[in-house]
Amino acid sequence: MHNLLSVSKSLADETRLRILNLLGDRDFCVCELQDILQMSEPRISRHVRILKEAGLLSYRKKGKWVYYSLNKTEGKDLLLSYLQLCFLKDPVFKRDKDASANIVVACSVQ
Repeated sequence: MHNLLSVSKSLADETRLRILNLLGDRDFCVCELQDILQMSEPRISRHVRILKEAGLLSYRKKGKWVYYSLNKTEGKDLLLSYLQLCFLKDPVFKRDKDASANIVVACSVQ
């Protein structure tokens, strides 16, 4: 029950849904999510932490950067598939996807 509540609460925020939408295509680091969503690093980091604690995100370290991806284990793949269908219908999520196409792995360049 605790896990279900944690996942449900993590989905109750527009920014976190936007992050999940973006991570459906590829991995991103916080600095790339900042550029796409036009939000501060602390704000993005807080939302990523909440999603990670809910078990929706996994991560890998590459040098000094941490890249986040969708965690499709433990039955979460069905939920994430449903969300991705919902994302297709919303203009905010489409705008984010379009903006992500212009991101050139910003973190690895620095």
